[in-house]
Amino acid sequence: MTIDPRLAERRREVAEDRARRNVSRLVKFLVAAGIAAAVVWVLLSPWLSVASVTATGIAASTSEAILTENGVVEGTPMILIRTGQVETALATDPWVRESDVELVWPQSVVVRVEERVPSAWVETDEGWGLYAVDGVRLTTAPDPDPAMPWVQIGGVKGTATEATPELLGALEFASSLAEELKAGAKLRTETGGELWAEVGGHQVRLGRPVEMSAKALSLAALLREQPPVGSVLTLIAPSNPAISPG
Repeated sequence: MTIDPRLAERRREVAEDRARRNVSRLVKFLVAAGIAAAVVWVLLSPWLSVASVTATGIAASTSEAILTENGVVEGTPMILIRTGQVETALATDPWVRESDVELVWPQSVVVRVEERVPSAWVETDEGWGLYAVDGVRLTTAPDPDPAMPWVQIGGVKGTATEATPELLGALEFASSLAEELKAGAKLRTETGGELWAEVGGHQVRLGRPVEMSAKALSLAALLREQPPVGSVLTLIAPSNPAISPG
């Protein structure tokens, strides 16, 4: 079968054109792949890897171990660090109230941690726990530290995720006490759910768990007047305190 030379030439031109396009696509693909590989290499290279980690505010928490577990250490490529995930991991430690993880390109990570401050030891159905003012249990112990206030209001569940108003009020009062009054201070509830405290050898009637910081300040002012030993200090209204015989 004889093919028209012009048709054969046209087929050859079409085939050559297709081949050129395929070669062009391959070249473009190889160039793009090469650029992508170069970018990945740069991102994973020592030039863009962590050279320093600056962490502030860490004292009682396990934040340093958490940072290590999440790769926030020297040598980790910066691109592999997910700041949101690290902050979420830090929040699993009850001591950590807030945290901020910042990547400072090209080679630094800055971690800022704000830890909770212990307020008082609280007796729970699981034993003694050290609590922060926001009702978060920080740690547990078989016996409380006498250098800090004790809260024995009953009905506190160690596994509770939300603190009761009575517990929060007691913690606020304990946290607001003058430092010299914290050792030996004890808080409890009496009939009717009123909060009472024993501070500096005096019985203190606090009433409902409201205005607890103001009540702590009012108590400090009353004690500076050196009320008789054994007297009862009534702080239901912190702006109008009263002293009565025990």
